[in-house]
Amino acid sequence: MSKELKIGLLAIIAIVFLVFGVNYLKGINILNNNRNYYAVYENIGGLQVGSSVMVNGYKVGMVSDISLLIEENQNLLVSISLEKEFNLPSNSVCKIVNQDLMGTKGISLVLGDGSDFLNTGDTLISGIEGTLQDEVNAQILPLKNKAEQLIGSMDSVMMIVTAVLNKDTRESLRNSLQSLDKTFSLMSETMIKVDSMVAVNDDRITKVISNLASITSNLESSNGEIKNILTNFSSLSDSLAKADIATALKNISDITAKINNGEGSISLLLKDDKIYTNFEKSTRELAELLEDIKKHPSRYVNFSIIGGGKPYVEPKSKK
Repeated sequence: MSKELKIGLLAIIAIVFLVFGVNYLKGINILNNNRNYYAVYENIGGLQVGSSVMVNGYKVGMVSDISLLIEENQNLLVSISLEKEFNLPSNSVCKIVNQDLMGTKGISLVLGDGSDFLNTGDTLISGIEGTLQDEVNAQILPLKNKAEQLIGSMDSVMMIVTAVLNKDTRESLRNSLQSLDKTFSLMSETMIKVDSMVAVNDDRITKVISNLASITSNLESSNGEIKNILTNFSSLSDSLAKADIATALKNISDITAKINNGEGSISLLLKDDKIYTNFEKSTRELAELLEDIKKHPSRYVNFSIIGGGKPYVEPKSKK
């Protein structure tokens, strides 16, 4: 074997080992029969060749290549190489995800539920998960907006307070606080006086409370009697309710109507002036007769136990 042939064979072997070693360092085993799929992205967010491809957190392959599609709006074509044998439904999504808090990117295959499957070399539906910064910004942005609104509101309130609390207002407020302090002082003095009054009249207050307790006890002991009284009132009200008051009132109304119409003796007595005059005259004469009998009984009664009585002689009037 010539020297040149030996050098050529050595160079070929070195190139093969170099390619194998570089792919091995990338995690690509060129001896395995891997299946390649593709996905197109506008932005890969830092995805690199050799990043893991996982299904439900289990590594099934890796990113084998990333190329720029200049003719197609400068999109990025990502090639993935799957080592494991499994079927990919046609509606599966090749989603770029965050693998750790440092922002290391990887690909998660979200398997679809389609009935037909992809062939090797087909293009998957692409997707990308938001970065940690995007998630933090999404959470902090509402707080930021609320903080800005709060600061604006506080600024408006301070402007209003500054405008309202001018020199005269501050003086009035100071006077009001002084008056309030005096009021509290007077209330404190009043409470001291009330406390002293209660201390002096403690025995009287105790007696009053004892009397109230005694009254309450008496009321409690008389509960049965009070109940009987209420029962009697209830019976009386029931009797009044059952009585034919309407008929009695109607009879009284009829009697009143007859008296007003001049029917009956009572009506004549009330309405006939002659009867009233005669009745008054008779009463007056009867009163005079009784008075005369008291003064001159011998004029009307004349008798003697021994013998005949003397006739009544009217006394001579004095001139």
